[in-house]
Amino acid sequence: MLTPYLDYNTTLEQNILAACIMYSGVYVQVHHLLSADCFYDVSTKQVYEAMVQVWQHGMEVDVMSVTQQLYTTGATELSGISPAAYVSTLVGDAPPAANIIQWCVQLRELAARRAIIKITQTQLTGDVVTLAAEMQELLTNAMRVRTPNDWLDSARTAYLLCQQIEASQLHEDYGISTTFSTIDKTNGGLRPGQLIVLGARPAMGKSALAGGIALTAAQAGRQVGFVSMEMPAHELFARMVSHHTGSPFRSIETPPDGSVDAVLHNVQTLAALPLHFADDANLTIHDIRARAQQLKQRHGLDLLIVDYLQLIAEHGDSKRSREQAISAISRGLKMIAMNLQIPVIALSQLNRESEHRASKRPTLADLRESGAIEQDADIVMLLHRDYRSGIEHDAQGNSTATQADLMIAKWRNGSCFDLKLHFNPETMRFGEAT
Repeated sequence: MLTPYLDYNTTLEQNILAACIMYSGVYVQVHHLLSADCFYDVSTKQVYEAMVQVWQHGMEVDVMSVTQQLYTTGATELSGISPAAYVSTLVGDAPPAANIIQWCVQLRELAARRAIIKITQTQLTGDVVTLAAEMQELLTNAMRVRTPNDWLDSARTAYLLCQQIEASQLHEDYGISTTFSTIDKTNGGLRPGQLIVLGARPAMGKSALAGGIALTAAQAGRQVGFVSMEMPAHELFARMVSHHTGSPFRSIETPPDGSVDAVLHNVQTLAALPLHFADDANLTIHDIRARAQQLKQRHGLDLLIVDYLQLIAEHGDSKRSREQAISAISRGLKMIAMNLQIPVIALSQLNRESEHRASKRPTLADLRESGAIEQDADIVMLLHRDYRSGIEHDAQGNSTATQADLMIAKWRNGSCFDLKLHFNPETMRFGEAT
């Protein structure tokens, strides 16, 4: 049972809405502090949602526009009276807006309190992991209050740029290496806040390439999280051991007679690396976000790799189309990168369109199921191997078994180009072609 003024405050909700509607420019000051979850009362929540829609449509938030939007969305009655009468009554005693930011913070605190009560009163049935992740997201959203003073003046911005310029002269690495010096020197490493999409058709080696990036980052002392929804953690680790030692991958998983001790020793050499794995085939975007936050809190987190994007569920009971779900997942991964200030590498399957081309080479348009992936990504790299596409010899008649191409199809503020790679099938290791 919720208690008025302790768990919710409809008067506060009404005062905030009245100030936003009555006084020009007030909503713009606080829109970043409010969400629909802040409002407990059904009627005030409807008015808030109408106000947001008015603002998103580029119109001025006022009595007429909000009232019209309520009718447009099908509202017929708010608290027993017409929407027009409700809005008119709401703004009739609009208080001064001097304390509007403080009011919004109080409203967020009440929403957080209700979220905690909901968690304590929830019967844990069904998919507990999904439920816990959704509850955590609800609480996180309720508690997250961004400061309204989020502008950097030119002096502060210039200082940050000078720091980066000076560091570049000292050859300090501000990003995580792609493992390819040509890319790192041209575009820099992978930076905090970036979403990097590594796309390929099946069996091209995108997991192996991502594993190499993870291993190199961990060997440089970075905390790395690797979410695998297709491959067990021990198999990923075996690939990394093979990559590190140069021993064939198969000899790591199933050592030949007499070589077990040597293989175990090689495995132990990587045991102390700051690598963390999650190998669950049923993770949602909420699960990944929660696990990333937990890892950041416990050990720190410098790089997150997700293998792969199309296997992620939006949430347990989502009824949206797959294209809409992928868009939400893509945006969710970008939010993880921004909120945790880490680069996030998301592996992605490509559609079959490239198979119908004579060259078999993929393009940005081949990203499966949604253009939102391309839109959200700061970097898109496409991996291709002619040999896996049925082209066994190049134009010079050389075998393509060890040839690969990494196409930088998008790099925000960087250069796009193709890089020739050498692929070792036994160790599943990529390197720049000589």
